[in-house]
Amino acid sequence: MLTLGERIRLLRKNILRLSQNEFADQLGFSRGATISDYEKNRRNPDISTLGRMAFLGSVTLDWLLNGNGPVKADEGGPNLETRDSIGVAYGSDFAPVKVYDARSVAGPKEFPGVEPVSTMVIPEKDFKSGPVAILVHGDGMAPNILDSAVVGIDTKDLNLVSGALYAVWLNYEGATIKRVFVYPQKIVLRHDNPGFPETAIPTPVMGEDFIIGRVVWVYQRF
Repeated sequence: MLTLGERIRLLRKNILRLSQNEFADQLGFSRGATISDYEKNRRNPDISTLGRMAFLGSVTLDWLLNGNGPVKADEGGPNLETRDSIGVAYGSDFAPVKVYDARSVAGPKEFPGVEPVSTMVIPEKDFKSGPVAILVHGDGMAPNILDSAVVGIDTKDLNLVSGALYAVWLNYEGATIKRVFVYPQKIVLRHDNPGFPETAIPTPVMGEDFIIGRVVWVYQRF
């Protein structure tokens, strides 16, 4: 039986016909060496990365992870009956979400308004609650949201709850994640990192397009 690394190599080279650098880019990695490590069994990808690989190659997660079952998934997505070793059904319980770079997205009316930078596979329940994802930059929301984290946004939830996290649009910063506090005459935006200053915006000048949506999930590496 092929090893996990050999199955990843087969998927990349024979099914997707991508170089290691191209495959790494598709998965949102900055280095092709990560793929090399996977293929040589020097390290194992986490279940989320395996899910993204399976989705990109339209193969079943059970085959990719364990070498069991059919290789190719049903047309339009992975086999709904396929289960991985920890009992997660890929396809019925997981869904692909497009990830947009927070530094590049368009204004709130056109949000996101640009091409996604990557695609990731997340639990379907998270996809339903936050079907738009943005890549965060900087340490302003650390330690709760780290640099390069991906956050899910519910663009239909525009009702402010004081103290909750929202994606907001600032003319001088673009799309950004802030903790929003509501006061009678102003809105205060705070970072979770105490080293960053807060911003107060008078309610009359806030604008109806100020709020992009509420943050409902976060994926990141520590």
